[in-house]
Amino acid sequence: MSSPASKNVIVSFGPFEANLATQELHKFGTRLKVPNQSFQILALLLDRPGQLVTRDELRQKLWPSDTFVEYDQGLNAAVNRLRDALGDSAEKPRYVETLPRRGYRFLASVKVNAESDEPSSARNDNSPSPSAPTAVATGNPPPTTTLPSVEPSKGIGLGNAHRTKLLVAAVVTFSICILCFTAVLLWVRKSSKPQDFSSVKVAPLTSLPGQEVAPTFSPDGSQVAFAWSSNLEQGFDLYVKTIGSERVIKLTNHPAHWISPAWSPDGTQIAFARWAPDGSGIFVIPALGGPERKLADANFWYEPFMQISWSPDGRSLAFWSTLGGGSHIFVMSLADLQSQTVAPGLDCWDMGSPSFSPDGKQLAFVCTSSIAVYGIYDLPLAGGSPRLLTSMLGYFRGLTWSVDGKRVVFSNDSGDGGSLWQVDTDGKTVRLPFGEEGSNPIVSGKGDRLAYVRASKTIDIWRVDLNSPQPESSATKLIYSTRIQRVPQYSPDGKKIVFESDRSGTHEIWLADADGGNLIQLTSFNGPQTGAPSWCSDGHRIAFDSRAPGVSAVYLEDVNERLPRQLKTNVSNLAVPTWSEDCQWLLASDGHHDLYRIPAEGGPATRISDQGSWFSAVKAGKIFFNVMTSNGVAFWSKPVNGGDAEPLKAMPMLEASANWTITARGIYYIPSSSATTGVDFFDFATHSTRHLCTLPQPATPGGGLSVSPDGRWILYTETDDAQSDLMLVNHFE
Repeated sequence: MSSPASKNVIVSFGPFEANLATQELHKFGTRLKVPNQSFQILALLLDRPGQLVTRDELRQKLWPSDTFVEYDQGLNAAVNRLRDALGDSAEKPRYVETLPRRGYRFLASVKVNAESDEPSSARNDNSPSPSAPTAVATGNPPPTTTLPSVEPSKGIGLGNAHRTKLLVAAVVTFSICILCFTAVLLWVRKSSKPQDFSSVKVAPLTSLPGQEVAPTFSPDGSQVAFAWSSNLEQGFDLYVKTIGSERVIKLTNHPAHWISPAWSPDGTQIAFARWAPDGSGIFVIPALGGPERKLADANFWYEPFMQISWSPDGRSLAFWSTLGGGSHIFVMSLADLQSQTVAPGLDCWDMGSPSFSPDGKQLAFVCTSSIAVYGIYDLPLAGGSPRLLTSMLGYFRGLTWSVDGKRVVFSNDSGDGGSLWQVDTDGKTVRLPFGEEGSNPIVSGKGDRLAYVRASKTIDIWRVDLNSPQPESSATKLIYSTRIQRVPQYSPDGKKIVFESDRSGTHEIWLADADGGNLIQLTSFNGPQTGAPSWCSDGHRIAFDSRAPGVSAVYLEDVNERLPRQLKTNVSNLAVPTWSEDCQWLLASDGHHDLYRIPAEGGPATRISDQGSWFSAVKAGKIFFNVMTSNGVAFWSKPVNGGDAEPLKAMPMLEASANWTITARGIYYIPSSSATTGVDFFDFATHSTRHLCTLPQPATPGGGLSVSPDGRWILYTETDDAQSDLMLVNHFE
């Protein structure tokens, strides 16, 4: 289906039209969202309908030979996303057929059309129609352009010398036009040519034990500041390292859950956001070392959103905070330390990770519409509406501007541990051929270097026996692998555990016996994020959320049948479902943190709270839900049969990342992310709190908590291994 560069090739099949030049797919005229790699697969299949396209051919097309990725998982995920866009299935394919262990074949008949890119108004009456063959299209040489002969006018009587001068002038003018046209054509070809990453060199920047995260370059690109935690028991402090040297200098001595730094444009200071149980906020410290100074109070609950940014003139800092309730971006004047809220007018679940453009005229940021659903925007600071650059499914892991201000480089984790992407100001989004398991990207001020974090983490499910004389000594690793398992939930009879894990390559729902054995995979959506399982009281149905349709939605599944179905309702972007006690309806939160009640068989959803909740439970005839406030997370309750909602009296405030679970008797919770954590219990009857046990190691923030029906066993998650290094990309353009 090769065609001249001046034409768009439109391939039609069924109700679909694929524009191979612009990489756009339409269905009945409506544009569909298809990831870049998925469209490339479609283009190869359409080029050879009815024929086998091997997996090796697809690998060579999607990834360069020197790219180190898990090809099989990446290819499977890209094909699955293509099928999602086409409404196709592997079991009963209409378009894309799988030939096991060999490749894929396109089944439908196709029709190829070519459309000229030249507007019809630009063609004169003698121009060929779009369907007419041209000299270039047929391979014939273009017609020769001949200068008109110049004959003497009998009336004027020009001499031969004068006629010669006119001819020379015409030739020179024509030659100049040809040269100008050629220069413009070469410039257009160069500007549209894909980036060449062949000279890119990736090497470790640090190789320290533990975790090195959140790098930031000095203005001249010769040094990097970063946060480092040498082991899991200690927190992060701020360090500086000269590139090419193994010597590191410690700037702070205040271990924190997370630190995110930014170097000042003049190179004299480093600002940083610190998340610590004993004092979170925005700070600044001399780059050569010295006393730190607090600039502003701030609350945090998600590390990637903590990115801060200096304006290029050094007069302002942009940062994210949940202080005052909700999730907001602030710009602080360093002259008077007064902060203003950035209000782009978007309906964001959360908004964070602000970054000034190199010219200081734009502010890039991320806006989430649900769990693992987000968009990257840029906002004109002189006034105007925010512009969506790209939408992604997965977990956001940081962003940075290219030095020319024409691209935003960011990290997205769709279950593969993270990868680096870039989007230009026209919205073209591509995955970079390096940066596997990458996060926290940062481009140096000179633009020739990029640093990022390459990380691996193991999170396992542990169990504690509360009946033991010393519960902490009974802690046992129950469900584990070399990857992540989290949010465990006991079944109503205590014989089964449902949980989320990425051990198959993407986050899916799994089932295990109460002793951790006999593991069964319940879902196979193949990315980007499926989780938040909840049991129905009948003991065989579960509810969970997934982003398979492109937004967050609630699914139901019988664990014996293992056939998930989407819960149909009139509200989109629902997540974190929980069942009513009789399993007749469910609760779920939407992208605005509003809580909805939905019939279990599907149907219209009814909003029951707009307090800003994403977690709920129904126990003892009441609906319990969390509410984000300026001081942390509060718990409220509301009668199932109607009535006013009110906060739980005497219930302590929690961190947003704290783990909790609600039973008919009260709330079990792990109060904070500090180094020493334990499990506490809030009693509904007495409105009092008591300490149940101290955990031998800190629980993973947000990893979930579950209690067996008899109250004996506690399930929680622990990060058993976390390693990360800073990687340096040289010759990045």
